[in-house]
Amino acid sequence: MLAALCLLGPAGSARAEDSRPSDETLRSLQERGRTLFLYLQAVERAGDLLKKRASEGVRPDRTVIIPDRAGWQVVFLQDLSKESTPTGPKKGMVQVAETTFSPDAGQVGDLTIMDPPHAAPATAQSYARALEQAESATVSRPDAGSPFEDAVIREKDATFTVYLISHRDEDGAAGARAVPPAGSVRFGRDFVIRLAASGRQVLSVEPLHSNATSVPLGPRAAGQPTLHVHVKGDLPFPTDVALVLRNRALAPHLVLTPRFMFRIDSEGAVTWLGPNTLPQTSASGGAP
Repeated sequence: MLAALCLLGPAGSARAEDSRPSDETLRSLQERGRTLFLYLQAVERAGDLLKKRASEGVRPDRTVIIPDRAGWQVVFLQDLSKESTPTGPKKGMVQVAETTFSPDAGQVGDLTIMDPPHAAPATAQSYARALEQAESATVSRPDAGSPFEDAVIREKDATFTVYLISHRDEDGAAGARAVPPAGSVRFGRDFVIRLAASGRQVLSVEPLHSNATSVPLGPRAAGQPTLHVHVKGDLPFPTDVALVLRNRALAPHLVLTPRFMFRIDSEGAVTWLGPNTLPQTSASGGAP
């Protein structure tokens, strides 16, 4: 039944149509999810590029991605205050390397290493502060902690939004990487943290998924969707879109909220399928 629904267009009663999310809401959701995916991809590919130059001894402790009209800037930073010398800790954040990232091609450019490092641009420092504050705001939570991935986005009003996905083990063991069952993707243990324009003040910390679900990537019948269930909220999350884009074998992927059903395709497009008439008895995921 769900496989057939996945292939059909939006459906539902007139009452459901009245309460359905607007096209603008869905476009905004999928665009934010794509931006999150591209940010994480940029960090990963820039990190791989830096590893190829490992012999040059550049070891940044922070990477930030700054969107620009001419392409995305990838800035590698080092916080000197974390290093001790015979005369005490140094001060300031320096830029040790940089490259570019093309969101259209998904490729990084040439790597430039600063020798010697120089003071980091103010914009890069504010992005780094926002990430650091967001990480500090979630580190003590039992459903968060390191290791993790995060992405920072500057909003139109100059405030920051950080999305953080924790890979901490399910039992909360510090430093243990959560390993979902082989060949699966875990949805959950993710947060959205909002910060003031300075990057120093945390305005809110909000968990997204209230439960963690591992969804298998294994073979399934042609056209059969994968799915996971949201216990609360009416919409998929940007992290849902980002994970489907990162693991396209999940597509088509259904997200069942208490009120609605949605489909996320392999390009990250989100489609409202209608009201959710299925019993919400399980938070498990997989293929229906």
